[in-house]
Amino acid sequence: MAVTPDVVSPPGLTTRMSADARRAQLIEVGWELLQSRPIHELPLDDVASAAGISRTLLFHYFPTKADFYFAVVSTMGKRLLHPPRLPEGAGAPDRIRSLVDGFVRLVERNRLSYTALVRGAGGGDQRIVELIADTRDALVPRWLDAADCPDTSPLTRLIVRGWLVGMEETVLAWDPRSVSREALVDHLTASFLAELALAEGRT
Repeated sequence: MAVTPDVVSPPGLTTRMSADARRAQLIEVGWELLQSRPIHELPLDDVASAAGISRTLLFHYFPTKADFYFAVVSTMGKRLLHPPRLPEGAGAPDRIRSLVDGFVRLVERNRLSYTALVRGAGGGDQRIVELIADTRDALVPRWLDAADCPDTSPLTRLIVRGWLVGMEETVLAWDPRSVSREALVDHLTASFLAELALAEGRT
């Protein structure tokens, strides 16, 4: 995603923006820079420079480096990990396939930033680790609803959560030059349905 300041300021001057607009701009800048390096290796001087402000002003909006990192990951993590809209009137296999296909396409568009998000985990910041875990937890009922299994056992929910993490690693390691998207999506869809049936004792 490109980040473009709303006004280009002359050297030494800072563009006036509302507090909310400035925070949003800084988060977008941080996310853009995050695509080329882990978040714990992202100098705030680079963020301030790209936003056209001073480091001191950046700390006015985010009191600590950890606060800034958390804001970037929490905002963009929710955006990236939010599942796509499901097709209306489709059966469970087609709905699951839609979720899988949506995730694969999301990673295709945001591979570097997604990798930095889920593998960097904020350089060990416990708040970010917990945020990512909570976001994954929140995805489990969405996938179970799509599979027509809203009421399941703790074992099934655990298996689905583990499968989602495994899907992340599979798609991040995927090379579209050797495996087509369609083949990957077909396999992951079948894998999810098989794991669910096994956990539910329907095999």
